[in-house]
Amino acid sequence: MKNIALVLCLLMSAQMAHAQTATVKLTQVGTTTRDFADSSRSNWLGTGPRPLRTVVWYPAGNRGVEEQVDDPQQFVSPVAVHRNAAIAGKGKYPLIMISHGAQGNPVQMRWLGYYLAARGFIAVIVAHNGTNQEERRATESDRTLSDFCMWERPRDISVVLDKILIDKEFKNRIDTSRIAVAGFSLGGATAIWLAGPIFNMESLVKNEPEPPTQIRAAINRLTALSKTDPVMIQSAKRQGDSFRDERIKAVFALGPAIGHAFSMQSLHGITVPVQIVVGDADLIAPKELNAAYYTANIPTARKLIVLPGERGHYTKPQLAHERPAELQEVSEIAYQFFISTLKPN
Repeated sequence: MKNIALVLCLLMSAQMAHAQTATVKLTQVGTTTRDFADSSRSNWLGTGPRPLRTVVWYPAGNRGVEEQVDDPQQFVSPVAVHRNAAIAGKGKYPLIMISHGAQGNPVQMRWLGYYLAARGFIAVIVAHNGTNQEERRATESDRTLSDFCMWERPRDISVVLDKILIDKEFKNRIDTSRIAVAGFSLGGATAIWLAGPIFNMESLVKNEPEPPTQIRAAINRLTALSKTDPVMIQSAKRQGDSFRDERIKAVFALGPAIGHAFSMQSLHGITVPVQIVVGDADLIAPKELNAAYYTANIPTARKLIVLPGERGHYTKPQLAHERPAELQEVSEIAYQFFISTLKPN
């Protein structure tokens, strides 16, 4: 009888947990932009501070201009957003900093920003890459300097965090004890970077597979430029710095890249909770070199979640709504991770 009672109790607990997840009260979503800059670092042109354009997603109150976002690559159906609306309520919200992938921008991560904002988070997506002119791109397919000098990315997140914490609209609405970071691909590595491991270029070059033929010329061009360009030379001096940000309490990474840029010993020093998710068909950031390597060597990493498909690094055609449905599943995993780790005081 005791065993039967125990089973019934467990079943009831699971049903209650499912009901709580299924009945999360959603709020209308606001979005706004900020043109931040880091005066301690130069832009790639050497003409001013490093630009850090930023998109903020948040629970929206009154006012604002309602817009429809119709993006079948990211959303199952069009979603309503309220541009420049007031933030809802009077309380404080947990904050998630978000880092996009290589060659990307904040638009490509709005699936996650919107999902979290609708569930009571403030989500801040940082644009690591500037305009083509700012990045000195020879062609549209050229690599950006910000991705090549990838160690600038974790600093970008910390500087924008500094800025958003003193922003007049948001500074009194953020629960500073509940700040975390999420990222995809190179952004996933950026998120992990903020937990403290040290970057090692020699290890990355030694262990990473050869770059695809179509980008090899661009990488060779940037490698040569890094030896003569004064801004890049100055940037390179920072590549071995620690970018640990003590304000970050949890890390979520989807398909993280450049795993072997960080030694096992360096990853062993991470102390905050980490959740890594990867697609079993990911060709761009293969699981064993990256997601599995990170998970095996970060002592606070939760069990690696391996989902079917490519999950972010999409290289193959898909049926309508497959991609947004997959991204929504990842969003729910991220949401559950953050509510389980970012406990209110």
